[in-house]
Amino acid sequence: MSNGNLTLRRAIDSDWQDIATADARAFAFIEPLDDEALADIRSKVDDGDVVVVHDNVDPDRPVLVGIAMFYRMVMSVPGGHRANLPGLSWVSVASTHRRRGILRMMITELFEQWKREESVFSILTASEGTIYERFGYGPAAFEHSVRVDLRRAVFRAKAPADSRVRFGDPDQIRERVPELHNRWVSTRPGAIMRAPVWWNMIFADRPMLRNGRSGLHYLLHADGYASYRIHHETESTSIAEVYEIFAITDEAHTDLWRVLVGLDLIPAITATTPVDDPLPLKLTDLRAPAVTGIRDSMWLRILDVEKALALREYGHDTQFVLEVSDGYRESGGRFAVSITDSRATVAVTEADPTVRMDISVLGSLYLGGYRAVDFAAAERLWTVDAPTLHAIDQAFSTDKKPHAGTFF
Repeated sequence: MSNGNLTLRRAIDSDWQDIATADARAFAFIEPLDDEALADIRSKVDDGDVVVVHDNVDPDRPVLVGIAMFYRMVMSVPGGHRANLPGLSWVSVASTHRRRGILRMMITELFEQWKREESVFSILTASEGTIYERFGYGPAAFEHSVRVDLRRAVFRAKAPADSRVRFGDPDQIRERVPELHNRWVSTRPGAIMRAPVWWNMIFADRPMLRNGRSGLHYLLHADGYASYRIHHETESTSIAEVYEIFAITDEAHTDLWRVLVGLDLIPAITATTPVDDPLPLKLTDLRAPAVTGIRDSMWLRILDVEKALALREYGHDTQFVLEVSDGYRESGGRFAVSITDSRATVAVTEADPTVRMDISVLGSLYLGGYRAVDFAAAERLWTVDAPTLHAIDQAFSTDKKPHAGTFF
């Protein structure tokens, strides 16, 4: 594909050093990824799933000015079912070539591929909050950054007589952690399953990715695990930074956190948690874990409304006619939706709508990260009457808030 001096094609082996350099510029890295880290990235993506744009104003020296690619991923939807989907990533346009249609060119190329492959969804993690709604993505999952003051972190429940948590050795970690994570994926909408190549990168724990922190320490439980690093916050103070904590049961969550808050010579722990994490309610001082930030952790784009609505389970039986607008693609339309016993039957219809929303709003509602009443209050969702809004709100609500658990 070409547009004036700009040409788009799929990546080849010789592109990757330029890709690494451009990526470092775009995302403000101190240095490009080293050879080991770049090899880890390449192990997770096929060159045919990477698009690059070059400026050929000098045909003898084409310049890389745009990159976009996607990982082939698996995500849990409400009800525990899993969907194969593309995870858009590494999207950047050179600052020298803004507003020339490069981003739209790349995204359109990938959307055409996903249409051929009959993908139902696409997801991404966004570096900025104003870029992707125009392409139909909506923020679908959020996470808290927390700092736990260990001087105040005392559990209400007494500790068990025998600890159910152990530090893992390398063999135990490689054997048990992927299986524990896979079990956890079924417990959370929006959770992303990890293929073996993803674990290879995590377990390698490259020095470049530690950013001056210690290697990973793993805590293992029959129903979960946690990993953390030690960080010298000042010359005299070290804190623990939780890299991951995934618990399949409430008991495992308590047991893992009990060990973390009991680490010796550590005054504080930082972590990223789901927005509905119960840790504050388990402590005598709910202020011990202070929320220091909240961010959107995943955006969702519905590519096939009919299939997407039929895939998940719902919290309330109801019937409605949904009108979805899609200003970028042709995924919108009117759909008759009937939810019975938590499952939906969906069909294209010409009946008058009782609910209207943009495709990006549907993406935000789909996993339960936002409520329909919130979008109605923001005048971004319309219903024919209040009972319809209440029914839609109940139907799309989930017992647990979505949490991706994997940054990509």
